[in-house]
Amino acid sequence: MSGSHHLNIFLVWVFLMVGNNAFGSDSLTYFIDIKPIIDENCTGCHRKDQTAPFSLESYEDVKKRISMIEMVVESKYMPPWHADTLFRTFHNQRALSEQSLNKILTWIKSGAPEGLPEKKGAVNVLKWPSPDKIVAFQKPFIIPGDNKEQYRFFVIPVDNPSPIYLRGVGFVPKNKTLAHHSRIMIDTTKRIRPFDAASVWQAGPQLEKMNIPLANSFWTGWVPGNFPLFYPDGVAKVLPANADLVVNMHYAPSAKEEFDQSEIHLYYAKGKPRRIIETLVFDETWVTNKPFEFQPDTVITFYMRSPVLPVDLSLLSVLPHMHLLGKSFKSFAITPDGDMIPLIHIPEWDFNWQQTYQFNHLLKIPRGSVIYAEATFDNSKNNPKNPYFPPAKVKYGWGTKDEMMNLIFEYLLYEPGDEYLDFYGAEN
Repeated sequence: MSGSHHLNIFLVWVFLMVGNNAFGSDSLTYFIDIKPIIDENCTGCHRKDQTAPFSLESYEDVKKRISMIEMVVESKYMPPWHADTLFRTFHNQRALSEQSLNKILTWIKSGAPEGLPEKKGAVNVLKWPSPDKIVAFQKPFIIPGDNKEQYRFFVIPVDNPSPIYLRGVGFVPKNKTLAHHSRIMIDTTKRIRPFDAASVWQAGPQLEKMNIPLANSFWTGWVPGNFPLFYPDGVAKVLPANADLVVNMHYAPSAKEEFDQSEIHLYYAKGKPRRIIETLVFDETWVTNKPFEFQPDTVITFYMRSPVLPVDLSLLSVLPHMHLLGKSFKSFAITPDGDMIPLIHIPEWDFNWQQTYQFNHLLKIPRGSVIYAEATFDNSKNNPKNPYFPPAKVKYGWGTKDEMMNLIFEYLLYEPGDEYLDFYGAEN
């Protein structure tokens, strides 16, 4: 056998060995290689006092659930990320890269070695800053133990004689087991105060008759999976003077009485910002193929479109919302030149995991564009999440067994060069 043949065999052997051990499984350790991935993608929820049922903050936490972690990571069930990353990627994306996924699986197969922390007593690096102001429900709310959903209005007077400019806002549910989602509005008339803790079903019709002009009908919102949202210097949300925060709160059914006194954390901007964040809300009134209702044993797609945009916009984020019949959601813009700008695509809707998706950069939508949305709903027996069996007629409503189609954007009025800014930067 020639020397060159021996060399070729040796090189093939080296290639196979390196290929089978691309990450150097013998050297992968929890503290150096795996903990940073878990901190970035998992411990936002999987930590003490957050929404997940257990913590993944320590090596011991991870080790005792290693088989489950291997299964959910390999199947890509966790971390949950429902937006199609081929359609659009996002700044707050938690989908594991193939490299991170393979690192975790390789580490597990090599026995999940702990290794040594870079610094003694290393702790989870994911920490929110301390809020500048915390406002909460005026008193603890007793969630009845009647096995019924609760939809309530809570009015929180902020007592701010002048506007407050915010670099961040976070909703913190104090009963994380039963809190399902919240929509936060702003009232400056003080006329909604008598309805604090009132049932939406009872108070809603009265408030509609009163026709109170809200300062903001969707200021911010919280759903499982949402964390505090932060913005760069010079850009802020505004809380107008003499604001009451009106929280439309949904609680899951409970068999026993429980309590909640949720909070809203406010993070002040550094001085008065140059640019103010506004909100654009699509709802069922924008549907083009009405009526917005669902016959039994049908799968139907509804379509929404905006008016022609009169100005250039810079989009910061997008939040889609549907209920249990939801199957998929897509939104895009068509420019005056006929170009398509992808905004969000969720091919498999999950009512139990929704969030605000922040764009990687300010996304310019030119003047003259039209924003479209399309959502498919499955009201058949083939939908395992259908709240009715056999399927029944469903209409619009706030209840989980009703249905909705919302799309909420945060935006700025466009300025030249917005789309090229490093908007969030390395520290955001």
